Amino acid sequence: MNLDFSKEALPLYVQLKTIIKNEILDGKYSYGDQIPSEMEYEKKYDVSRITVRRAISDLEKEGYVVRSRGKGTHVIYNHTIEERFSKIRSFTDEMRAVNLKPGTSYTSIQYETVPEDGARAFGIKEGEKLVCVCRVRTGNDQPIVYFKTFFSKNLNVPLDLDVYGESLYQWLNKQGINQPCRAVENFKAINASKEIADRLEIKENDALLVRTRYGYNKENEMIEYTIAYYRGDAYSFSVELNSQA
Repeated sequence: MNLDFSKEALPLYVQLKTIIKNEILDGKYSYGDQIPSEMEYEKKYDVSRITVRRAISDLEKEGYVVRSRGKGTHVIYNHTIEERFSKIRSFTDEMRAVNLKPGTSYTSIQYETVPEDGARAFGIKEGEKLVCVCRVRTGNDQPIVYFKTFFSKNLNVPLDLDVYGESLYQWLNKQGINQPCRAVENFKAINASKEIADRLEIKENDALLVRTRYGYNKENEMIEYTIAYYRGDAYSFSVELNSQA
């Protein structure tokens, strides 16, 4: 499709925005794909850098793309990666269920003070430290969620980054510890701090959905306390409810 440069035509940035949007909607560019650079659009459609930037800026405001420093512009349309609550599963399994490639772009592990509600649930003293695994998990190489997972001290989990690259639950199962068989979860909305915004490659104060999980084993002992910070533009949850007679 070509741009219409006639006087009666819509502004060039509007036309270009429509072209890119339709390419996203038609599936030429899927969630996580990088679209052409500003320079490529300039050359292809013979327009100015200002025109291209305004078109992409509008697409970003409308939730179709996101610009990341040094990484170009990626599609976030179809960002409602929807999880239906039916069973406990790992982020890795969640991504595979929606045909996205799971990955990890950041990992750290250290002893860290457990938040007050987590300490109460673990039955430990306020201010006590436990092993905390922090990870940024990705879908098709795009940051989706920042996890902070605290493990019960009874598990004796190692301070070894290499074992926490992918699914934590897979690792637990391999160790014979087994992933939680019951979980209680709470949700709330917050604005991103600078630290979390930097991790997720979003802007400070952007919307986040915070999911707190209390995971229990078969003996009803809490083994996991996880705080998950999901990008508000990249994730949604749904719950199916049934009436009972």
